Amino acid sequence: MDTFDKLVDQLLNEFNVEDRNDPAFYDYAVIFVQQLKQRNLVPPGVDVRKTAMQIVKDQYYNYIDVNDNVSFKVSFFFDNKDPTPNNLRVEVDNLLNDDPPKMIENTHEEESIDEIVDFLDTASREAEQKSGEV
Repeated sequence: MDTFDKLVDQLLNEFNVEDRNDPAFYDYAVIFVQQLKQRNLVPPGVDVRKTAMQIVKDQYYNYIDVNDNVSFKVSFFFDNKDPTPNNLRVEVDNLLNDDPPKMIENTHEEESIDEIVDFLDTASREAEQKSGEV
């Protein structure tokens, strides 16, 4: 086996999530929390590092907007049977109604984080508009 094959194999093994302390997942969680902060979807005092570590530990994040009555659970699922680096699947469940969960499969791309945050941002804005109309 040549050096290139060894490096590729090592890279695939590093991306494959055997335990929940995977650095790639931690980085994913950090970017996720940073984007929530940038869009003012979480209080400014939220500690990015602690929140990301909690996401890695729990494998979910509860997004709750008390003012607009919005509550979502963002769950991170790993398929350990899949040896590819892209074995993370994200589901966003609305905890207040029975809508089917939003599924995000292309998590190897950073755009998947944008997709999650856009979904939460849109839901909050829609709820804010509805509460303003009532």
